[in-house]
Amino acid sequence: MPKVLRRERPSELRGLLTDSAPLEAMIVGLSRRQMPDEPQLGLVALARRLCPGAVIIAVDHSGRSRAAVEAFAAGADDVLGPGHDPAELRARLALRLQRHSSSERRGARLARLGLTPIEEQIYRHLSDHMGEVVDRADLAHVIGMQDWSYGDRRFDVHIARIRQKLEDRSDGELVVRSIRGRGYVLERHRQGHPRQTT
Repeated sequence: MPKVLRRERPSELRGLLTDSAPLEAMIVGLSRRQMPDEPQLGLVALARRLCPGAVIIAVDHSGRSRAAVEAFAAGADDVLGPGHDPAELRARLALRLQRHSSSERRGARLARLGLTPIEEQIYRHLSDHMGEVVDRADLAHVIGMQDWSYGDRRFDVHIARIRQKLEDRSDGELVVRSIRGRGYVLERHRQGHPRQTT
């Protein structure tokens, strides 16, 4: 679980939000006394500007119908209303952090592979359908290749390059196999199994 800093006033937190000190997550309470809570909404906006990848959850204590809209407009990822169960807050925070983390890992893997834009589109689609056969017509649609027809070998070139980059840069963890007459499948390589790609 990430470290949580507690501060009572926005002015105390503002000093902690800098470009050099990345923020993973922030929970901001919106006051029931001050409507709209400009200092806290300003804090959300500042955090979003300085730490665009941070998870920001606003907790509305006012119960006003516009409070959630204002928090989202300021940059919050999620808003909880008054009287929420603390377990719900923990669950939402954990889910947001998990999604953020897996998205970062996926982005890092793509950067490490050094794929071209078309290869990246193909890889993302295969990755979204991990372990499933994806046919060439489906891939053609994904990359906007409307003139594709059976027998067209353009995908074979892209797939061959993706395979080579996966083998060179992912320690052979992932492999793309061709399924004759059907398409391609992205799979995790299992130890002890040959790296059959065709």
